[in-house]
Amino acid sequence: MFTYLHRVQFYETDEMGIVHHSNYLRFCEEARVAWAHSRGLIDYQKKGSASSFAVYETRVRHLKPAVFGDELEIQLEARSEGVRIHIQYRMNARGQTLAVAETVHVPLDQNLKLMRLPSAMKEILEKEQWTETWL
Repeated sequence: MFTYLHRVQFYETDEMGIVHHSNYLRFCEEARVAWAHSRGLIDYQKKGSASSFAVYETRVRHLKPAVFGDELEIQLEARSEGVRIHIQYRMNARGQTLAVAETVHVPLDQNLKLMRLPSAMKEILEKEQWTETWL
């Protein structure tokens, strides 16, 4: 399991200091990019290295609100199913789970056509831990 930390900033909240619902997918993206970089799948210095996997589906279940100043611990697990890459996220703060989410991605070629999962990605995903479905 991969863990990413994010401190909730003031601009991510509404006037009551509660995180706006749209930001949860941004938190997922931050965690996903950090995970991919840690696995050697994304090079921050190489233009386009993160653009070959399109978002196919997203789901977020909001359980409790995150608030300004929370340190979110975002746990991430990934697996492949055919050409689809499933990534699930659990966002925790203050000793409780605040939200769970899943994103599904598909690989696209330079012409934006669906392609097979690259062997390097498939090998990495086969080694990843997937313990349960959080949603």
